[in-house]
Amino acid sequence: MHKMAGIATKTETMELMSHSIADYYRKIHPGFLIQVWRDSPDLAFEVFYKPRNGQEEPQFMKFGVYEATTREKIQKLVVSNESHPLFIHEKDLIKYYNKFLIENLRQSLEDGKPFDNILVQAYQVNKNILQEYFENIDSTKILRCLDEVVEIMTICMTEGKLEPLDVFNTTSKDDAHPAHCSNAGLYNIFFGVQLNLPTPEILDLGLGGMLYDIGKKGIPIAVLEKQGELSPDDWQTIRKHPSAGRKVLNDMRCYSENILRMAAEHHEKYDGSGYPFGLQGDKISFSAQVCAISDVFNALVCKRYYHEPRTAFEALVEMKNNMPGHFDPRILINFIKAFAQPGK
Repeated sequence: MHKMAGIATKTETMELMSHSIADYYRKIHPGFLIQVWRDSPDLAFEVFYKPRNGQEEPQFMKFGVYEATTREKIQKLVVSNESHPLFIHEKDLIKYYNKFLIENLRQSLEDGKPFDNILVQAYQVNKNILQEYFENIDSTKILRCLDEVVEIMTICMTEGKLEPLDVFNTTSKDDAHPAHCSNAGLYNIFFGVQLNLPTPEILDLGLGGMLYDIGKKGIPIAVLEKQGELSPDDWQTIRKHPSAGRKVLNDMRCYSENILRMAAEHHEKYDGSGYPFGLQGDKISFSAQVCAISDVFNALVCKRYYHEPRTAFEALVEMKNNMPGHFDPRILINFIKAFAQPGK
């Protein structure tokens, strides 16, 4: 049954009650306007500003419409007046991703463009969506755009029969959190394809990989980016993010239990020494164990302040030889078989 126009569902009403108005607006930066103009020149959206009225709850007033006739004026205003920022509402931000970027990806599939090229473009869209959530907007609705991107990535890998090197070269090796999640999700999809898992299971693996670390949004930047030894309080804060991530996804009321468990259990270890629950062996879901492997693999191949990036081969050797008890040996061996290729 479809909801009547103008009547919010119970879930939507609860979400509105639990969020500030500001959570649904994203500050517009000059680079965003340039990107929108390049990607979708026909897109028009409303632009808002915040009056300085002294109210505790911010109010957003319509400034105008960003379209062909106003594009240059608004662009100059955003560049020249940082003290009075302009904002876009999430509904238009989601429209930009769904109606333009994701539709363009689907059109590329229909046009028969190379699968490896489409995968690179889909990866960038995926990373941008996660960046919107982690850095620009507090509403979780933007995350629903990931569903279709993961489906497109899966099509590229299955129908395009892409090799590990195609996947590895697609990923960004920086340590930014949107890239970290995008990489883990991509590795999960490829692994699922190599195991010939049913498509719904591959989609769950991919989407769960994109979302498994979502709980880190609640960790202070000072803790996440701290260089050097973490204090006991820092560790206590970090150890809360798996449960926090599950709660965020559960509150969205649209993801499978399998995806929720990937968020909750990706720091569990096969020997029971992980957190937050100390689960052991098969008590940890298969998908969460795959996520744990992708998470560590990605951390090793990306640059960190405490180590230089390893090659894929070096990372896999490190995981096999120097991390006893961390992973299910059977899953790890299959992961190594899927990704280990000479020359990477």
